[in-house]
Amino acid sequence: MEKATEVHLVRVTTDNGEVQIWLAATSREEALNSVLDAIPEGWTVGLIQRQLATEHAAALDMEPGEVRRHLVS
Repeated sequence: MEKATEVHLVRVTTDNGEVQIWLAATSREEALNSVLDAIPEGWTVGLIQRQLATEHAAALDMEPGEVRRHLVS
């Protein structure tokens, strides 16, 4: 299966003010809408300008079109 080579960072703010980072394996133009489709209504999103290097995006093992919350360990 093909893996994503382009992953964008999206800042999500919940309705109680918590800030989360989400990953979107989409084009830059589709990243915000893709994350909005995955989160509850009323939460807000903003694109983080920093872009992941191709090798870092590949290491995330995401499929094209996939979005997920980034959990810091």
